[in-house]
Amino acid sequence: MKFRNKIIYSLALTLAIGVSSCKKTLDINTNPYTATKVEPKLLFGYALTAWDAAKNGGDVQIPVMLMDQSVASGGNYGWGAGNVYDISPYSTGNTWNTYYTNGGNNLKLAIKAAESATTPNKNAAAQCKIVLAQLLYETTTLFGDIPFSEAYQPDKFPSPHYDNQKDVLEGVISLCNEAISQIDVTSPLKITDYDVFYKGDMSKWTKLANSIKFKTLMVMVDKDPTKAAAIGTLLANPSSMISSAADNELFPYYTATNQENPKYRLFKQYTNGENQWFFANKNVFDFMQPKNDPRIPKFFDKGPKATTYKAVDTEEEADGTASLISAYLNRKNAPSVIFSYQEISLLEAEAYARGLGVPKNLVTAQQYFAQGVKASMDFYESDATAVQAYMSTQLTNLSTATDPVKEIHIQQWVDLMDRPLESFVQWRRSGPSGNEVPALTLPVGAPAGPLIRRYPLPNSEITANPNIPNPQPVFTDKMWFDL
Repeated sequence: MKFRNKIIYSLALTLAIGVSSCKKTLDINTNPYTATKVEPKLLFGYALTAWDAAKNGGDVQIPVMLMDQSVASGGNYGWGAGNVYDISPYSTGNTWNTYYTNGGNNLKLAIKAAESATTPNKNAAAQCKIVLAQLLYETTTLFGDIPFSEAYQPDKFPSPHYDNQKDVLEGVISLCNEAISQIDVTSPLKITDYDVFYKGDMSKWTKLANSIKFKTLMVMVDKDPTKAAAIGTLLANPSSMISSAADNELFPYYTATNQENPKYRLFKQYTNGENQWFFANKNVFDFMQPKNDPRIPKFFDKGPKATTYKAVDTEEEADGTASLISAYLNRKNAPSVIFSYQEISLLEAEAYARGLGVPKNLVTAQQYFAQGVKASMDFYESDATAVQAYMSTQLTNLSTATDPVKEIHIQQWVDLMDRPLESFVQWRRSGPSGNEVPALTLPVGAPAGPLIRRYPLPNSEITANPNIPNPQPVFTDKMWFDL
């Protein structure tokens, strides 16, 4: 257990060193609460780098994919038994610091600089607000109630007020609306060279903002059914959201040294570039195998002693016959997927299948369902012939399915396997306790009690901020949206 924590901490330091060197090159933000003489694009670029290094590395990627049981630890044969519910304080502390300092605070400073310039750069402010909305969405869905209304305010540091999760999610939507109202697609003033997502294409930024709103509303609607009306408004204009793979929000990585995907860099540092720790989990594989899902050879590699694909339970002792999480997903130049066409398509399918803000319509739901499944398979470069065969013979017909919404949740879960922050949210929102998709069970070695539902607050926040929630949430406590 201590060895694993050291690995996570060491990876965090490695990524921090990379980010620090970037910071030195950019020459930004020597005072964490002042951004004089700093261009918004530099603060923006640094925030993006820090954000994705954290979420795609040891502080978030590994703990959350084990927590939500989308990946198997392999027991002592792999990552190590008994680590699924052992969340390192380094992980919680580093993650919190990314969201509130390296990421969020730099975005707030960039917004201030953009809006207060002699000629305000409204597009740059909008780009920063949209990313800040994403950071706050991830923070609240990982930690629950968090500082929002008083966050990033120097006079409130180090003890800002905590807002309840509903208000934070409302704030995410408000940030997106503010950004949309500022966007001017005709203006040359915007962030381009440091915009790794869209290179300053403000039409795509508008689509992203609407997509974030839609996803946030889908998280909220079961607890607050009044959100269905806003969902219906967005569904009425689907082209206002991500509507093709060309609109995907991706953080690119490359094959050059120190420009590789953080997942690859983890294995590069500890296992000569090869995944020897993480295995196919039955919680995902068992949905794929009966239909010969074309993503299987993209998601998994056969074990060194195997001729077929084989998954194991979350903490089951793996061996040479167990399939590993693939080198393809962990390749050097694998992009980090922040928001995708398949994700929004499957959410749209769900909304029509449930009749959220629109009349229930399984025919329209089927169209979005097929669109999302194929987009997922295409994104992961699955064999085209196998994809065509699957779509023709294996794709579930929602109109005849016993539980069409469950079929959509299954495909959402499978698609998000390599995006643990999103798969963890998807599992919790897929049904009330005991009826989620998939039906997870307490892994071997976990403390007796309910399944894990969140990250606990970091020790640094507990000791510094007297305004933390009382009683303090524990890792098995449900959040506001989690029924």
